[in-house]
Amino acid sequence: MKLVKILSAVMVATTMGATVTVVSPEVIANAKAQKSLKAYPKSLRRTWYHYEKNDKGQLRYSTLKFTATRTTDKWNGYMATKTETSKNVLHQYNPAKKFNKGKLNWNVAYKSGSSTLFGLWGDSKADMVRSQAIDRYKVVTTTYKGKKIKVLHATFLPSAPLNTMYYYTSKKLAKQTNPKGYNYGNNYGY
Repeated sequence: MKLVKILSAVMVATTMGATVTVVSPEVIANAKAQKSLKAYPKSLRRTWYHYEKNDKGQLRYSTLKFTATRTTDKWNGYMATKTETSKNVLHQYNPAKKFNKGKLNWNVAYKSGSSTLFGLWGDSKADMVRSQAIDRYKVVTTTYKGKKIKVLHATFLPSAPLNTMYYYTSKKLAKQTNPKGYNYGNNYGY
């Protein structure tokens, strides 16, 4: 009688679709790991302008330019006495493929809701996860003097967003929104 009950339970389980699958830990880890972006989102692709005082007290523009796979950052604001330029190339990280060491100017990017997370290319697969990203960029639409404008929020260390810079689509807008050139060093005028 017990054998009949066991066999009927097995038949019910298989007819209802309940099956047991054996999965190795590597398959589970690969399912959780995600590929990074191949190209920057179209909303970021343009030249963005930021206006603030540098360490010499001079009012200066900084620019951040995005193309499909490259960024050029010309910083001349807080903690800078002259323009510092950095150029980076976006590369896609695929956890299923063999890890490539990369170069110093390689970046990796992940989509996170309406934001894009950026990180430097790491030395190992453990460095390539989304949580290691050090910058977050988000394009928002806001109203300024009755007109809708796009603003790029650039946050360094998103886990502790102490320093969010605002970039605008033109030099004129950047200067109009921060005419005194407040920066992180003077607490943005507060």
